[in-house]
Amino acid sequence: MSQSNRFPVATPPVPTGPNGVRVIAPQNDTTTVDPTVGLSIDGARQEIDDAYADMAGFHNREPDEVMRLCGGHSARMAELRGRISRIDAMRREWNTLRTREIEPLIDELAKQFSVASRRQSCLEHDWRVETGAR
Repeated sequence: MSQSNRFPVATPPVPTGPNGVRVIAPQNDTTTVDPTVGLSIDGARQEIDDAYADMAGFHNREPDEVMRLCGGHSARMAELRGRISRIDAMRREWNTLRTREIEPLIDELAKQFSVASRRQSCLEHDWRVETGAR
């Protein structure tokens, strides 16, 4: 008897989907609320998506309103970043969310704030020119 036949090992079947494609189950449940963060990963992603949805309409809003929205979203994202940094060493999926989604959003909000601030300055300048104010 050969060495390979002496100890047969049963291997579990690999789950396959349509067309025989191997199916890999998700490693982490993204719907579970983490008590430190106060949200699930899906909940945090929804807040991120909401901020991007607001940004998509910034071109139709007044600059002061854009600055207020940027400030609010940025503060919320900074809060989430702080809470996630407390647990991301133990929960790697949160670290990925923080570095790949939250931090780029905070950077983009800062850019949008500076654009709106510049627009506001231009509007104020135009008003001064039209009214003759100095």
